[in-house]
Amino acid sequence: MAAKKPQTDVVPYLGKPWKETEVGYNRRDLCTYALGIGSENLKFIYEKDSKFSMFPTYPFVLAFKGPDQDTVDFPSATMAKQSVMPPLKGARTGLDGERFLEWINPLPATGTHKLKIKTRLLGVQGKRSGALVEVEDILFDDDKEYIRMVSGTFMVGAKGVTSAGKTNSESLKVPDREPDAVEEFKTTVNQAQLYRLSGDYNPLHIDPRFAKMFGFKAPILHGLCSLGIAARAVMKRFCDDDPARFKAIKLRFASPVLPGQTLVTSMWQEGSRIVFNSKVKETGKVVVNNAYVEITGGKAKL
Repeated sequence: MAAKKPQTDVVPYLGKPWKETEVGYNRRDLCTYALGIGSENLKFIYEKDSKFSMFPTYPFVLAFKGPDQDTVDFPSATMAKQSVMPPLKGARTGLDGERFLEWINPLPATGTHKLKIKTRLLGVQGKRSGALVEVEDILFDDDKEYIRMVSGTFMVGAKGVTSAGKTNSESLKVPDREPDAVEEFKTTVNQAQLYRLSGDYNPLHIDPRFAKMFGFKAPILHGLCSLGIAARAVMKRFCDDDPARFKAIKLRFASPVLPGQTLVTSMWQEGSRIVFNSKVKETGKVVVNNAYVEITGGKAKL
């Protein structure tokens, strides 16, 4: 009888108390983020616009920057403090695999330093070539909860992982018909250099030597920047750029993007869900899939 392979037990790391830390943002942060995802709409990039608003996917960056207003290390102090990653045997590196964000209550666009994020391990799913580790974040203050986020990190090389806890991961196919809308956006060669100023200072996105260490010929675009560009396409075509109509977003990262490449986002309306995917026009590679934005306010007029 073959000996059983050693298992990595993650159960002891589940059900632990939430980790909490302070986070904050100001109007400059909101403008910088919107510019980083290519927005030209004044309501997202000009603080004196009468309808100045937070772009709905901005809260993703708060888990990176925390309360800081200067550049920070990577991982940042906030990331280190909030880490709930269990030790996994054989894990070599972590890849940003899946993201989910849901609005529970509206946030002010004027900014505040009295918000907190609480973090816990949601679940770990063993896979053939590694493990998917899912972490849940709640953005809140003393009065209410505002945002719920789930991030899925694929730990390459993790071995013998016993799946445990909950999963937010799901497979989602695009409808078998022509898309209801298509948007193209040509990223600039300094897109990642601008986006990083929102709070994600991973050198993979700016330092050529660091990028080559990880097998890339040049620094790549942040996955969350690609997410923002796709969300912007959905907001434009199905929400009339009204943040109040944006309820949630979910997606899986499929392949990297090089700054300067063109992202093509195809969208299908399925009730209150806008199912979408994004591809690199120059190569045809899928960048984002298993993706949707949940909207409110009925069917869009395209």
